[in-house]
Amino acid sequence: MRRFYAPDVQPGPHGLGPDEARHLVQVLRARPGDAVELADGRGAIFPAEIVSMGKREAVLEVGLPQCHPEPSPQLSLLIAPTKHTDRFEWFLEKACECGVTRIYPIWTGRSERRVEKRERWQRTLVEAMKQSRRAWLPELMPAAELSEVLEGLDDAKGNPWRGIAHCPVPDHPEWQRQSMVEAMPKGTDAMMAIGPEGDFTPAEIQSFAEKGFAAVTLGEHRLRTETAAIYAVQAFHILNALK
Repeated sequence: MRRFYAPDVQPGPHGLGPDEARHLVQVLRARPGDAVELADGRGAIFPAEIVSMGKREAVLEVGLPQCHPEPSPQLSLLIAPTKHTDRFEWFLEKACECGVTRIYPIWTGRSERRVEKRERWQRTLVEAMKQSRRAWLPELMPAAELSEVLEGLDDAKGNPWRGIAHCPVPDHPEWQRQSMVEAMPKGTDAMMAIGPEGDFTPAEIQSFAEKGFAAVTLGEHRLRTETAAIYAVQAFHILNALK
């Protein structure tokens, strides 16, 4: 059954937002009486029936929702957006499909392009949520300087395990890294940091260490930013799926 995003939906008559209504009417060519599902992105999936339609509008009669609990454990990612927007959007799509909970876009000393496309990024997550039939929409935090994000983590909910994936630092051979899958505890919320294409600077790595981030490696190969982030998401969920 087709699923649409309606963040403010409640049982009863509901007017679908313009983007979703346009897709329903002009792309899918739905008809009054057709059944669909509405997702609010916060765990509730509502059955609905199309009552009336216009060129870019649709009114639905919405039933009682089926509520899905918030995923647990949860994974948050701190990630430097890539220079090429399409690569970052690919990451957002796949990370959503694979089950990431929260995304912090960060600007670092080696970020090559500092352009936030929040509305476009949010749309990418919404489409991935619908396609993968997730009940929860990942939370996209505002893009911010790394120092600002690290400072704000003191007020973050809970006490997640924290890890930072970075390449070897020749100037600091004493900085040891452990395999992520060995360092990360099972059954615990986690927060992983993935740097830009030029990696984090030594000063940034030190800042992470001061905030309790464990230095980890994702294997012997050097990975692109978006690849490393998807590796981290998958490793987290595979680790927590093991008995």
